[in-house]
Amino acid sequence: TRSAMEAGFDAIVQATLRDEVFSGVADVLLRVDAPTSSLPGYAYEPADTKLSLETKSGTILQLCTYAELLQSMQGLAPDRVHVITPIGHATYRTTQFAAYYRLVRARLRAAVGAAPPPSTYPHQVAHCDICLFWRHCDRQRRDDDHPSLIASIRNAQVREFQQQGLPTVAVIAQREGRLPARPARGAVDTYQRLGQQARLQVASRVAEVPQFEALAIELGRGLARLPEPSAGDIFLDFEGDPFVSPHGLEYLTGMCTRNEMGEIEFNQQWALRPGQEKAAFESFIDFALVRVQQHTGAHVYHYGAYEPSALKRMAARHATRGAELDQLLRGRRFVDLHAVVREAFRIGVERYGLKELETLHGFQRRLDLRDAAAARRDLELALELDCVDAIGEETRNRVATYNGDDCLSTEALRDWLERQRDEALACGKRIVRPMPGELASSEEISARDQRIAALRGSLLQGLPLDAESRTAHDKARALLAAMLGYYRQEEKNGWWEFFRLRDLPNEEHLDEREMLGALEFIETLPKQGRQRNARCRFRFLPQETAVDVGHKVVWPVFPDGGQEPDTYKVQVEELDLIERTVVLSLGDQAMQSLPTAVFRDPVVGAKPLEEALLALPVHPRLGRHQDAGGVDATRRSTARLR
Repeated sequence: TRSAMEAGFDAIVQATLRDEVFSGVADVLLRVDAPTSSLPGYAYEPADTKLSLETKSGTILQLCTYAELLQSMQGLAPDRVHVITPIGHATYRTTQFAAYYRLVRARLRAAVGAAPPPSTYPHQVAHCDICLFWRHCDRQRRDDDHPSLIASIRNAQVREFQQQGLPTVAVIAQREGRLPARPARGAVDTYQRLGQQARLQVASRVAEVPQFEALAIELGRGLARLPEPSAGDIFLDFEGDPFVSPHGLEYLTGMCTRNEMGEIEFNQQWALRPGQEKAAFESFIDFALVRVQQHTGAHVYHYGAYEPSALKRMAARHATRGAELDQLLRGRRFVDLHAVVREAFRIGVERYGLKELETLHGFQRRLDLRDAAAARRDLELALELDCVDAIGEETRNRVATYNGDDCLSTEALRDWLERQRDEALACGKRIVRPMPGELASSEEISARDQRIAALRGSLLQGLPLDAESRTAHDKARALLAAMLGYYRQEEKNGWWEFFRLRDLPNEEHLDEREMLGALEFIETLPKQGRQRNARCRFRFLPQETAVDVGHKVVWPVFPDGGQEPDTYKVQVEELDLIERTVVLSLGDQAMQSLPTAVFRDPVVGAKPLEEALLALPVHPRLGRHQDAGGVDATRRSTARLR
């Protein structure tokens, strides 16, 4: 590496860097002008290549380390570091992160240099999914009966159990999570809930099927999320790869339905290239809308939040079928069975995944999961390397079978949940089904969408479908067309996020940065000045949160006998992250239903801005400019906003 730097190469790949403490291999060193360098008029800046489209903090720390190692080799620290992703090149100034880097480096050196050295344990982390040593670590955790095997447990809770003399799942189960002393972090009932989970997992180890128990029935939660089954119901599952350039790819849209004879019918559409994803998305939305119109009680069932999120991403990415997707969302036609399971039952499994629950409801897959994983790996590798032609027919068939099994498993789980609901009703429980919402949007929203669509259509008329073949004039028209719906899409994204947070299962509140979860009412404070609302102080558990003073926060409330929650919106007046308390300003009505969790209101109205944009005389002027020779992307724009 030193020889290559002295030779002055423009780029040095796999550059080995080292000092007396740290060493590393930088993906690329890029030559830049630097008169004060010890090299003759130039220096090098480190760059790292990442498949992830978002730069993570660990990447910045890695590059800061390379920058420090380069300083001794070239006489000055690099001004910048670079991250190269499948869609572009991001540059960061080293000095912006230097202080944080020095803090982390000092903590690391202190930990490594401690005497005796710190003990380590193979705690499960995200990297385990791709690590070559996962079998070794998994075997040790199981040999130790480590508390991390308890479903949904956190590392801080594992440490609390161990520090209080409950080192194994079996011991935690035996005590049903009861701690000898009050926990340093978290609520007592949280540890008792984990103890109940551990008890069921231990009991399930010697049972043919996982043991389970029903949780308390709540309005709008658990089994109360299940709509009336319909002959038109759809069971949906996507296969996607987030690392396909440029923005990831939903390469297989799979769904199963029942025909008039009650027989299973599969509808699977491949999208092995980005251009095909749009067609597959449009095909699904059109199919689902027709199905819902034919069967007024039909719903789309899925397991987890991935499918609705993917649909929203594709609607925004391809600027198509947004209004139609809104109809399905507004009509509450998507049913997340993962939320139903987590809120309705405690089950003796280590992970509440679709595959882990199949022994519970007796579903048998047609394809072994290991064979399916190998086929998906081969197919996704080909997609990431843009070698679609290398994907064999057998690989596609295996992935399609795996996808079909996921759809069938989702249906089998729904049927099992319905049987559990029937048993609960037979025992005298009251469970109110949700009612479908209205598919049609308001006249005002429809008029806005039609106006935007008409203007966009006039700009896109005659444009080549292949973006690569478009001229500068074509690209300018396409850019203007995309800008027209910006405010409408941003508002729509806000409402999508609003309803996602509103319907989030309770156990996921602490993981959501837009929320403050596990609120406990403490006291009502004296009113200040002419203030009419009550000032209520709440305590909350340790968590990361984006909620701050002055924010409007929301929580759902189910009216008596209601099926659709109302929402209360209040303001955060005080927030103490050290003492973990928050003060909310509550009106008389809100005082009747104190929140246990709140989320930051994500909706920002932009109607005046949108109206101002649509009222600009851009389109006639653009037309005249086209007549005079078209839009020249290399010239200064003649458009003026007044």
